[in-house]
Amino acid sequence: MAETYLKIMLSLAFIYNVDTETWNVNSLNNAKLVCDYDKHMLRLDIREGFVESEVKHCLETYPETETLVFTKSRLKTIPGYLSILKNLVTLDLSFNELVSVSFIGLEMTCVRLKLLVLDSNAIRVLRKGSLDCLESLQKFSIANNSLERIENGTFNTKLKSIDYIHLVNNSLTQLDSSLYSKLLLYSNIRLMVNASFNRITGFTNSLNVSINDISSSSSISAILLHNNFTRVNTEYYFKMFNVTHPFPQLLRLWNSGFDARFNPFICDCLLYPLSEALRNFYKMDQDNPVFSITCGSPRALDGMMVRKVNEDQFNCSLTQNCPESCTCTETIALDLVTIRCNDDYLGSDLPTSFPAAGKLHINMKSGQMTKLSSRAYLQNVTVLDVSGCSITNIDPSIVNTLDGGIIKTIYLHDNNLKYIPRTFQSLNFTEGEILTIDGNPFICDCHSLWMKKWLLSNKKHVVNQEKIKCSAGSDADRPVITIPDNQFTCKTGLPLKDVFIITVGSLAGSMLLATLIVCKINSIQVFLISNFGICKYCLRGRKQRRLQYDIFVAHSCDDDVTIAKIVDFLENQTPPYKVCIAERNFRIARSISENILSAIESSHTTLLVISNSFLRSAWCNMEFREAHMRFLKDRNINMVLIVLEELDKELIYKELRLYLQTHVYLKFTDKYFWAKLLQNIPIMIQSDKETDPLLPK
Repeated sequence: MAETYLKIMLSLAFIYNVDTETWNVNSLNNAKLVCDYDKHMLRLDIREGFVESEVKHCLETYPETETLVFTKSRLKTIPGYLSILKNLVTLDLSFNELVSVSFIGLEMTCVRLKLLVLDSNAIRVLRKGSLDCLESLQKFSIANNSLERIENGTFNTKLKSIDYIHLVNNSLTQLDSSLYSKLLLYSNIRLMVNASFNRITGFTNSLNVSINDISSSSSISAILLHNNFTRVNTEYYFKMFNVTHPFPQLLRLWNSGFDARFNPFICDCLLYPLSEALRNFYKMDQDNPVFSITCGSPRALDGMMVRKVNEDQFNCSLTQNCPESCTCTETIALDLVTIRCNDDYLGSDLPTSFPAAGKLHINMKSGQMTKLSSRAYLQNVTVLDVSGCSITNIDPSIVNTLDGGIIKTIYLHDNNLKYIPRTFQSLNFTEGEILTIDGNPFICDCHSLWMKKWLLSNKKHVVNQEKIKCSAGSDADRPVITIPDNQFTCKTGLPLKDVFIITVGSLAGSMLLATLIVCKINSIQVFLISNFGICKYCLRGRKQRRLQYDIFVAHSCDDDVTIAKIVDFLENQTPPYKVCIAERNFRIARSISENILSAIESSHTTLLVISNSFLRSAWCNMEFREAHMRFLKDRNINMVLIVLEELDKELIYKELRLYLQTHVYLKFTDKYFWAKLLQNIPIMIQSDKETDPLLPK
């Protein structure tokens, strides 16, 4: 493309650089007008042509002229008297004051022109139809004007001979496909457009040209140096030019060129697809200047070739679902979102939501943060850094969430932890995973002995163990792993053995007695309800209605027939229950996930109807996890599981299996099912709207 461009510029330069030694100058006897003629070149130069009659006389003197250079004459329009020159092929009207282009009255002259130069004038707009008569025109230059707009259709198929358009140093902001109208005429064309030093930010396609309209033997080029390109949305432009299979289709541009060097490209996540394409195609045509475009920002990448920027350096800032006072950065190539929160974050716990991504990197550095609760998004965390906060309490259930995810690194050092939950024993570390807990004021007593043994068995993963120290007593400032087992003691008024026996005996006796009583009473109540329809209200809990719904029924849509029976049963009790189901109560304007969270938060009881269809549904799985998480956080919230059928063991995920093993659940096939269902949900009592401060008005 560079060689072709050089040839074109040399041909344009010919009208400015005439071998004066060959000139046969004929000057009119006028102090101002310059009228020089070279009979060998058939070239006429007119300058200071302010008087029309004198200019006409000059033209009439040399009617055989083929090249006219008519400059510095303050022309406002293309003068009609140029028709005097019947053989005109090249016309240069540079350095005038032209504000428009029109060949009215010059039709015969216009048809023969092959080169038209209108540089350094005051033309702002090229109107559609203004160039229609230039059917023989090969090269057109309109550089150094104030050109802001080229109307679509200006360069139409009537300009069938055009092969170079020079638009340098103007004020254009868009480049339209109509400049390449020749594509609609021929399968094999050559056309170069130089629009360097403009303000161009993108392309339009008024012709609806498709990539399939371009022959692989065609040579179409665009020189766009020093413009305002910041981004190239490949998806947008692929759609615009009907690129559906990039690799084979883009090979049609093999002989074409696109030079966009020295543009301020923003190398963020939106430019990553272009960078990837440049890397993939670079070896096929290394001399093509498109592979040399560079970043203009961010500052760290300024001047670096786009194709050489590492994929993890293409980042974008996110605002949606990003917590207040935090920054969220997306790395699209890695499907990663990095969240950073400092002391401006005033929450005492992790935010309830973060931007969605396949992987999350969380970095919290807030002295206001005092606890660490389980969140569903922690399953996607690769790095959880909450070091240097003020955390005193960790939710034990967080281990189940982390262990089921893709966690790689957890930083808990330099907080205010005296103990860590014993559930940490169940963390299944994999190769390369790291946990830090040093710099915390741990208490080394009988509750911490397990931690010492756990540390010793995980030296590769729980790092800096020599800095994990006791904070008080005779063992203060000693590493936990160096303290003898018999020194992990708790103060008590009785010998440890006696305390153990008494405690275990009391607990066992109490549990046995409580179990016998509860089982007996529950069995009687179920029998009475099922067989006689009485005692529906005996021994059942009562709760004031302070939320929008009494019961949210989470289910698979494949079980709608059974669900309809359950909902009908509940809504026909006395008093009737207010039931929320997705098909009836979910709000259309919200996303499914927002509706699920809202339904759980707005209901006193979550009824999870488990079937094999339920287990196959991602949304149903989310309903279980969110309800379970809320149940673990607030035991005042009721959660009831109903198993509709024999479950496929391969579909049962870890959390649900653990819950089924450790909690009572209902079987729909149980002959006492309806009685047991009532037994497991409280009777709802209507709150007084005037006196209850917790009830929404």
